[in-house]
Amino acid sequence: MRLATPLFRRVARLCRPAAIACLALAVLATGGLPVSAQDVLRPPGMVPRPPANVPQGGFNLFGGWTLFQPQRPQVEQAPAPKRPPPEPEGIVHGSADEAIQGKKQPPEKFVLVLGDALGAQLAQGLADSYVKDRANPAVIARTDDDLGLLPPAQGGGADLLARLPDAVSAAKAGATLIVLGSSDLRPIRDGDQMVEPLTDRWTELYGRRLDEVFTILRQKAPGVVIVGLAPVASAETSAQYEKLNDVLRTHAARAGLTFAPVWDGFVDEEGKFAPFGAAVDGQRRRLRLNDGVRFTKAGARKLAFFAEKDITRLLAEPKADAPGLVGPGGRPVLSLTDGPRGAAMLSGGAGPAQVIPAAA
Repeated sequence: MRLATPLFRRVARLCRPAAIACLALAVLATGGLPVSAQDVLRPPGMVPRPPANVPQGGFNLFGGWTLFQPQRPQVEQAPAPKRPPPEPEGIVHGSADEAIQGKKQPPEKFVLVLGDALGAQLAQGLADSYVKDRANPAVIARTDDDLGLLPPAQGGGADLLARLPDAVSAAKAGATLIVLGSSDLRPIRDGDQMVEPLTDRWTELYGRRLDEVFTILRQKAPGVVIVGLAPVASAETSAQYEKLNDVLRTHAARAGLTFAPVWDGFVDEEGKFAPFGAAVDGQRRRLRLNDGVRFTKAGARKLAFFAEKDITRLLAEPKADAPGLVGPGGRPVLSLTDGPRGAAMLSGGAGPAQVIPAAA
């Protein structure tokens, strides 16, 4: 029996749009095809799938992402770390006249630093920190990498005593820091022989030289402070510096001079060399450069810190005529340690004498 009559085909054509509409309504009512079917029919990469941990909701005609996604919680960004304040930058002068020149309020007090490479860094540390917050004093530096306490005739480098008069005259200082010793660890000439450093004979000869130099410093330079050596990365050299510090301390005390130790500021809890440590601002900073000898700017300020107390004390004392010079009325300026002659004059001998403190 043939059903495909012209009448049937005509009726089928008329009913086809209605059937399609009914099918569409059925699809909408059931939420569309299953997800697996959607994945099969969808070309790869057409519509991204949502992350599994993001809940979906709302009406979606085509599957995949919903029209409205839940807002993700915003993560608070940590504030950017604050930049440390810029390093202070002081000025080290070559003379008092240079420090005064062009200043509306020129400094009235001066600190003289005589030393080697370590002395140059200490002078800059003083200029950066100690002087930064004060109108006074100005820092005057006379340094030489090869400067030491040994004379050239005994195997030393540049001669300190030869440079002392000009430095003292140019600085007009109220305090003098001596930062020397590291370049002295060399053989000393003893007649026709050279004596190795830190042997008993070397220590004896070096001690004699210290007594000579320290006596002249006390007579010619105001407010002398002998600054000790700091440890270095080399354990062997540090051990030598520690022994040399003992010699410097002993002979400074014998001459009535102040010794300023710096060692403990640059070692750890076990007494070993420490490239990092507490800076003068209380922060933990790098104090030494990679060579294990020189100082960073923070390290130089800490090095200067150990001399600040003595500098402040010396500059606060009443200014007296320089030791070894002639005082009022042509009388010599005497120290309390000048022996019987000074004692006789102080007890009513030949005229009045101007006295300087023993620790000056």
